[in-house]
Amino acid sequence: LVLLYAIGVIGVLMRRFDFPTAPVVVGMILGPLAEAQLRNAISIGEGSPLIFLQRPMSITMLVLIVGVLVVPHLMNRRAKRRLAEVT
Repeated sequence: LVLLYAIGVIGVLMRRFDFPTAPVVVGMILGPLAEAQLRNAISIGEGSPLIFLQRPMSITMLVLIVGVLVVPHLMNRRAKRRLAEVT
C-alpha cells in the first residue's frame, strides 16, 4: 500500500512538472527484463564484458548508442561556438 501511494505521488509530481510519464512506465516494465538479460549475457561470457564486442551486430549497436549520446552534445557545442563568433 505504501509503494502504491509513493508511485501515485511520483506520478502526480511528474504531471505537475510536465515530465513525460510514458518513458518511466516503459522503463519500469522493461528494466527488470533488460537487467536479467544483461546478467545472462555476462554469465555466458564468464564475467567478461568483452562478450558484447564479439559480434559485429553488437559492436554496431554500441557504436550507434554512443553516437546518439555524444552527437547532440557536439552539435550543441558547435552551435554555441558559431553563436559566439557571430556576436
